[in-house]
Amino acid sequence: MEMAKVIRCGVNSCIYNMDHCCHTIAITVGDGDQPRCDTFWHSTLKGGYASSLAGVGSCKVSACRYNTKYECQALGITVGYCDREPFCLSFELK
Repeated sequence: MEMAKVIRCGVNSCIYNMDHCCHTIAITVGDGDQPRCDTFWHSTLKGGYASSLAGVGSCKVSACRYNTKYECQALGITVGYCDREPFCLSFELK
């Protein structure tokens, strides 16, 4: 099984965001029933590695149609703002 990739990230204020891509090894999505990017870290500094493109390490939103045993089965996801929070915009209810 391959890890779902973060195809695009529109959360420019995140420390791992460079040119609309997430440059950490993996992110965690979810906080109960909300598909928030739990890896989000607000900073004007930049972290991560330019050569890394993030995958979805785990998803804690069991109600998502792509979630199987807390692993994301989507081919790729997009992260962006929803109500001023960094959310997985690929989230869909089962």
